[in-house]
Amino acid sequence: MKKTKIIERIFNPCLKKSLNSPLITVLIGPRQSGKTTSVNIFLDGIQTDRKFYLNLDSLFERDRVKKDENYLQDRIEETSGLGLNALKEKFYLFIDEAQKLPLIFESIKILYDKYSPELKIIVSGSSSLELLDKTAETLAGRVQILRIYPFSMSEASRYDEISGFECAGALYKDIFSGSLSQKKLSRLIREFKPKSKKKMQLIYELITRSLFPPTFSRIDENDIPRWLIDYIDTYIEKDMRSVKDIGNIEGYRRVVAQLSSRVGNLLEYNRLGNDAGVNQITTKKYVSIWQESLIGFLLPPFFLNISTRIKKSKKVYFFDNALIWAMSGFKERQLIDASGEIGHYFENLVITDFIKWGTNLEKPPSFYFWQKSLASEIDLVISSKGYTIPVEIKHSSVWDKKYIHAIDMFKEKHSGKGLEIPFSLIIYRGDFMTPGDDVFCIPVWALS
Repeated sequence: MKKTKIIERIFNPCLKKSLNSPLITVLIGPRQSGKTTSVNIFLDGIQTDRKFYLNLDSLFERDRVKKDENYLQDRIEETSGLGLNALKEKFYLFIDEAQKLPLIFESIKILYDKYSPELKIIVSGSSSLELLDKTAETLAGRVQILRIYPFSMSEASRYDEISGFECAGALYKDIFSGSLSQKKLSRLIREFKPKSKKKMQLIYELITRSLFPPTFSRIDENDIPRWLIDYIDTYIEKDMRSVKDIGNIEGYRRVVAQLSSRVGNLLEYNRLGNDAGVNQITTKKYVSIWQESLIGFLLPPFFLNISTRIKKSKKVYFFDNALIWAMSGFKERQLIDASGEIGHYFENLVITDFIKWGTNLEKPPSFYFWQKSLASEIDLVISSKGYTIPVEIKHSSVWDKKYIHAIDMFKEKHSGKGLEIPFSLIIYRGDFMTPGDDVFCIPVWALS
């Protein structure tokens, strides 16, 4: 049986800052990504008379709220021993699975408008789509939204006691700020190289290993495929069936399965709909719902003209590689390697890691891909703090000078158009090197 432990998450600084804000903190993300655990860890340090936790997954609790419109206020005053008007210290109200009782949002709004900032309200739920709908409808202008995803590579490394966040954290900070230099990179690589073999072994496993926290803490390795199947069934049958626009749940299931087979590829709605047996209008609706549920996302193309960017096809990615693996029928690793799909799995792992680190920053970066032709394509383009950073992602462990071709084409295409490109990156499984003054080849283990 696995040993359960709690680790620091990369979003914790953002969460702590949000919990000190007067705004309502709304945590969204796929189920089992660690939302409730993270808030409860914070609340563990708060006195019992300054916090109240309400889990609306409980039918009993939902019935109590329905029967008493003052239920929340009564429980807060009962817990604190004070009337809400007399609160002297901040009181924390945490409502989990809030989307399961839509009427609760009106009560939250009333409490916030009357008693903030002495009353800090935190809301979370496993159905991000419904939670976002209710938040936009009732709590507009009153919320701060944090997106919580499965583990990043460095969180997996931390859980497995290989390393902490020092290397990845410093690297991502310098990338997103546009301040990465050869000197800084050399120091990081030199300092953390002794752990590189263990980190590379972890990354090898993460090509198909789940990054959902329970698969690290309480699910035995042999039981993970069954857990993944149950997870997908629960996501579709429980979370998505309640979405009013979903319509044909089996059609939705087929669309998601088809999306998983297109990871790293351009999305063509006609072909996707034909393969899933769903018309184009419904296909577009289902893809939108899939994105909003935070299981996966579409990466837009990079164009200086925003209207052009909106019109062009996007690329498909999932926030957990194991979901792709599960929906492929748990394909053997040798087949993934032999078919060439390993490159898409690796690309998915790296791109989602960038997004997990960047999404909750005060000024989150924007992420794109760029394609001039099949031979000139940049896997990831980061737009952050006025800088534009092209990133090539290669599964190879051997440097090849052709890897720099697309970067040169990107620079040539945008020369004289006002883009500030401080450096370019190649993430691969090889050794650290600098084939140019402003081109850095970074071993993927440095991200973990």
